[in-house]
Amino acid sequence: MTLTLLTAIVAFLAMVLGEAWRLDVDGQVRDAPIAQATAIALVVATSWPAVAVDEARSVYLGGLLGPLLLAVLATLVVGVARQRWATLRADLTRSGTTILVAGGLSRIFVFDGRSLHQLVDAPGQRAGLVAMLLLVLAILAVGVPLLARSVAKALAERAPVGSQILRDLTRYGLLSLATATTAVVMALSLRVLGPISFVLFLVPMAVLLPAVSRQRTVRAAQRQTLFALARLTDHAGLTAPGHATRVAALSVPIARDVGVDDADLLDVETAALLHDVGQVGLRRPIPGGATTEISTRDQRRVAAMGAAILSRTAELSRLAAMVADVGVPQYRAVERGDVLLGARVVRVVSAYDDLTAREKRRSSGGSARTAMERLLRATPREFDPDVVRALLRQLERRGELTAAEAAELRASAAAH
Repeated sequence: MTLTLLTAIVAFLAMVLGEAWRLDVDGQVRDAPIAQATAIALVVATSWPAVAVDEARSVYLGGLLGPLLLAVLATLVVGVARQRWATLRADLTRSGTTILVAGGLSRIFVFDGRSLHQLVDAPGQRAGLVAMLLLVLAILAVGVPLLARSVAKALAERAPVGSQILRDLTRYGLLSLATATTAVVMALSLRVLGPISFVLFLVPMAVLLPAVSRQRTVRAAQRQTLFALARLTDHAGLTAPGHATRVAALSVPIARDVGVDDADLLDVETAALLHDVGQVGLRRPIPGGATTEISTRDQRRVAAMGAAILSRTAELSRLAAMVADVGVPQYRAVERGDVLLGARVVRVVSAYDDLTAREKRRSSGGSARTAMERLLRATPREFDPDVVRALLRQLERRGELTAAEAAELRASAAAH
């Protein structure tokens, strides 16, 4: 059907509302499901400008212009009004990609001699099949921008692309499915109900959004609390400033590299943030907070005190075992056979950060290489060699070690 003025106005207002009412966490714009659902329904069910099509030609893309302009304009208006300069380009890309994928596929895919776009207007006796095909199309339209964002994030962080995609699909998959389903229902009802369908079928999603937003806000608050607890030892002068945060940031990609399940990466990050909390129970602070400078017995004592603190908290008690195992040297871990891999990762990264901080205090350069040399000398007695090799790879990826330095360190490790 041709895009009428009234339909264009109502759809534009719905997309503006969707762009303005976003799911935000810590100021980072995440999703605009209302705007996406409206855009998909609009481009699938309508066309402007109208393109004359004879019976032999059911494939055409000319009618994408009107829906594309409306979606981009709605995103631009809200982005400028809200001064979302940092995310405006990404938002415009998302709007344009959603329209082009949904509109292009609905016009290219031919079923029973007609394009899916034409079947939306008159599905006939195969309405159920048309609806399912539209759902697949809508999922692709919502999923392509999501996958592109995941790939871009993985490349920026030099993380495995597959793991990042799986994590984002787990986090945003259900909301994306709700967005696609709403878009299909709106598209199929537009011919019967007219522009009011944009209002009627967005109400359930508008009711859902506050619940999703509250859930994300709670998770963000929990994360902020963890970082605040991690900084407790910093503020008390027990550890080097930023030690826990640095260990957590480096532990996650290394844990992923050595085979820790994606579902357990959050626990590894949390344990890394809180692995030194046991130092608050020490009578005499460790100089510089570096647990590498104390005996293995004292390391186990610090880890045990941290585990005891976490075990008293219902939300964090599950991490007590991992934090306790951070104090276990590798030769003991081999004897036990049940030391968590995440704990071995945190142990290696914490020691590396302690050694790096020490070398930085002594000189202005070469801290990463010198710290790794000392770490390798204590491997495999104190540290897991697989984790140490993964740390070496990560440092090379980050540019903290040159390829030549990394090769020399590997050769040195192999010689020992």
